[in-house]
Amino acid sequence: MKIVLKCVFLISVFCVQMQSFAQLRLNDINLDQIRQKKIRKYIETQISEDKILFTDIKPSCNSGKNLTSFSKNEMIFYLKGNFDDIWQGYISENPSCSWNARKVTFGVLLQKFPNKISYNNDDIDGVFTGQVYFLNLKVMKGIYNLPVAFEIITVDSVDRVIEFSYIEGNKSSGVQQIKFLKAGDFNTKIIHTSYFKSDSDFRDKWIYPYFHKKIVNDFHRNMRKLLDLQKSKRKVVRKGSVAPN
Repeated sequence: MKIVLKCVFLISVFCVQMQSFAQLRLNDINLDQIRQKKIRKYIETQISEDKILFTDIKPSCNSGKNLTSFSKNEMIFYLKGNFDDIWQGYISENPSCSWNARKVTFGVLLQKFPNKISYNNDDIDGVFTGQVYFLNLKVMKGIYNLPVAFEIITVDSVDRVIEFSYIEGNKSSGVQQIKFLKAGDFNTKIIHTSYFKSDSDFRDKWIYPYFHKKIVNDFHRNMRKLLDLQKSKRKVVRKGSVAPN
């Protein structure tokens, strides 16, 4: 019996070691494929803080966290179109496209489970929990560039909610929630709520809300264009389909 237990223990240790060995590290990121200097520097800072594996990057808030102590900013958007199509469009769009607009650009995506690195223009099959996005925010028409990183913590296909949290070490901590609601026969209401907190009351009251509003507007404006493109592609496919005999 002791021999059996010993064998089980050794196999478990071996499996854990093999899993750790197979995991990608932050050092595996090819910084030359990231065009934004501020994002490259941000990742180098993460590495200098002894963050080795992707799982060493932690969201500042987990799903379900009580956010009553955070500042709150809510924006509402309406999109015309089938409710299910709009939801599916948001969660299936390539993040390197959805987060590439006038005021925000995509740097790199780290996927925790399974480990994967995706760069700008790579094919990424939609939005999933455990994805970490590194983005560059263009402030004051690009005069100032701010790197930001967040992790997808919720993709709820029942309640139609997407949530992402700023990672630990970001300028702000908190969560952004995008909730989809039916608004009539052919309209969808999107509520984009941000819960945020930093070490500066002035930043939370004056700076964050002003620039955040511009970034959120830019994101949903870009998504509207991408959804229209998805719709056009579906029409082309339907027109080109062959009727059954």
